[in-house]
Amino acid sequence: MVNPETGSRDRHMATRAIGRAIGKAPQADWKAAFRRSLRRASQMAGAAVLIAGMVFLGLALASYTQTDPSPSTAAAGTDIGNWMGASGAWAAERVLFLFGLPGVLLLPLLYIGARKLWREVEEEDQDDSTRWWRPLALLLVAMALLATVLSLAFDKPGGTLPASLGGVSGLLG
Repeated sequence: MVNPETGSRDRHMATRAIGRAIGKAPQADWKAAFRRSLRRASQMAGAAVLIAGMVFLGLALASYTQTDPSPSTAAAGTDIGNWMGASGAWAAERVLFLFGLPGVLLLPLLYIGARKLWREVEEEDQDDSTRWWRPLALLLVAMALLATVLSLAFDKPGGTLPASLGGVSGLLG
């Protein structure tokens, strides 16, 4: 490029203008990017934990036997028939004790929670105004109502379940 004032070639003029323009460009906020990536990683980890909990609880409920060691039985801890071991026997017994057969509805709740976390990772810019505790509270109330109906409809003992078909929530309802 020829400088019109001096008539000489100035090779550095374009590079200095570009350098100044780059210097004035906004800097990338690495702290915000780190927070965003940490939030995304924790959402993905939370979704994985919820899916693993759903699979664990599903297998524990599917293999529940009355003779497994739990707070409701005096069974020894040596012969465990639950596929998930002693912790699966305890978890299945507590769910069936509290809710009876409607306790199976906790499995879709865990899936929905995991899917919601995963979608927030995919669609991070959208704002969701639904509070997380509202669907949980509605499902727990619905489970208690279903347990009450089961306890009222089937007044005979619930077979191998710890507290009839409706669990304790059904008996209290």
